Amino acid sequence: MINNYFLFIFIIIIINIFFFFKFNFYSKLFTIEDKPSHERKLHKKNTKVLGGTIIIINILLYILYFFIFNKSYLIDVFNGQNKILFFAIGAMSIYILGLIDDKYDLPALNKLLLLILIISTSLFFNKSLIKEINLSFLDSKINLGQLSFFFTLFAYIVFMNAFNMLDGINLQAGMYSCFILIVLILFGMDLLLGLIIIFSILVFLKLNYQNKIFLGDNGTLLLSYIFSYLFIDMYNQQKIIYSDTILLILIIPGLEIIRLTFERFKANKNILKPDRNHIHHIISFKKNTYLGVFLIHLILIFPFLLSTIYTNNLSIIICTTIFYFLLVFLFKNK
Repeated sequence: MINNYFLFIFIIIIINIFFFFKFNFYSKLFTIEDKPSHERKLHKKNTKVLGGTIIIINILLYILYFFIFNKSYLIDVFNGQNKILFFAIGAMSIYILGLIDDKYDLPALNKLLLLILIISTSLFFNKSLIKEINLSFLDSKINLGQLSFFFTLFAYIVFMNAFNMLDGINLQAGMYSCFILIVLILFGMDLLLGLIIIFSILVFLKLNYQNKIFLGDNGTLLLSYIFSYLFIDMYNQQKIIYSDTILLILIIPGLEIIRLTFERFKANKNILKPDRNHIHHIISFKKNTYLGVFLIHLILIFPFLLSTIYTNNLSIIICTTIFYFLLVFLFKNK
């Protein structure tokens, strides 16, 4: 067993090192690039969008390796053999959809419908649904009953779109992903799986810092799909007890999608069409972009960190909501 671990870790390290040092070589084989746009993008040159590639490679290698050499371990991690298959198929399908969108810039409605199709199919087979909502500030749980499938699908779609909105400044989505993974590991996620995803993200972050690569939709959709699956699975296993604990981790992306949807609707704009009204556009530091990233990350992680020392989650949710909208108002009117 220990030898299996070390061999797998060695393989992963070699592949990730190759991905990093030979990026300029194999990136020429891919023509998928993100082009500058004054309407909503901050970068000034064509940039490869291959961020999800090393992540999906690492995850599929993890599944394949342990399926061959230690199947019982993998079944225990995913809480069932069928879930392994449908998680892998779902992740690969989401990654391919992201690549197609990065290449051809799919109409927003078409992409949304394809997302719904992929996630609905995955949920139908793996049966990993949110069946009840357990809030720390309520005396009883809310049983979703027959609505559990549709509520779970809704949760996936909302978070995946909210997370996608965060990918607008170098390092932002990658660093937030590392934070989420660290929290998941602390709550009992498989350590090896968590570490290999973090490792692949760190490789991406280094290239992203050098302006060589963006996550793209293939990366943001893949990561948000993985996080959604893990949050729901760990909640169902009661590794995460309260629904509002998850909400505190994801509250800023959630508030972001609510605000943007309302503002676009109010302005008679397509609510699915991207713009430059995201929080990373509003809190922009032209002379020091990374100072802006640091501030945004403080906002992203502070609600959960506060909950570790102050246990009234409802108060934190209310205060965070007020603070978020006040911050947006102040920076928009600066």
